[in-house]
Amino acid sequence: MKQMRKIFLPAAVALLLASCAGNSTSAPLKEAPVLKNAADTLSWAYGQNLAEALRQGFFAELDADLILQSARYALDGGEQPLSPDEKKAAVDFVISMYNASIQRMMQSQQSQVDSLQAAYFANLEKTNPNVHRDPTGFYYEVLREGTGPKATYAQRVEFDYRSFLMLTGEPYDQTYGKREPIMHVIGEPMFPGLIKAFQHMNTGSIYRFYFPYQLAFGTGGSGDIPGYTPFIYEIELHGHYND
Repeated sequence: MKQMRKIFLPAAVALLLASCAGNSTSAPLKEAPVLKNAADTLSWAYGQNLAEALRQGFFAELDADLILQSARYALDGGEQPLSPDEKKAAVDFVISMYNASIQRMMQSQQSQVDSLQAAYFANLEKTNPNVHRDPTGFYYEVLREGTGPKATYAQRVEFDYRSFLMLTGEPYDQTYGKREPIMHVIGEPMFPGLIKAFQHMNTGSIYRFYFPYQLAFGTGGSGDIPGYTPFIYEIELHGHYND
């Protein structure tokens, strides 16, 4: 839903703040309607994302009831009290408010995760004598040392893995029992920590890597992975090939 809000919200604001007056509104719904087609789904998504933004305080100074009245009034063809320039100025201002709110939220989230990461790594170094720190900023430990040659950048590698959310330890994904080992070229495409991580490993090794979010999926995340998410990866390197 965070991703959907990023996509829909500015457009939703522009639509629903196209006018800012009116005096009629529909009766409250007791339950959500059945969404019968793609247009229904898109319409509901616009409204839902705007409502969530209002409820979560992104636009604390706006009147939600007046927004709904304005939208209904505009859809019914009412004569608008705002000129096009006034309307544009109001919409631009609200979108700037939204962007500023998002920026403050991201800064707060980053500060919180930075603090949690720092505490996690400090405790890891204190309690785990087998852990090592890579100069780039991730940590690793050898669960099983392999006897084959070391992997290098741009080689095609074959590996299995398990991944976990670092701060909670919650399992996230794995190949074991779910799909075949992965064949992939180091660095194409791959988050920064993994590029360096593979180059620590000999064929036959199993390593556990602790990646801060900066060396994992960054501030923007990927797919259903939100930004500011540090990860643990356990990787078993089966082999590498010079193609």
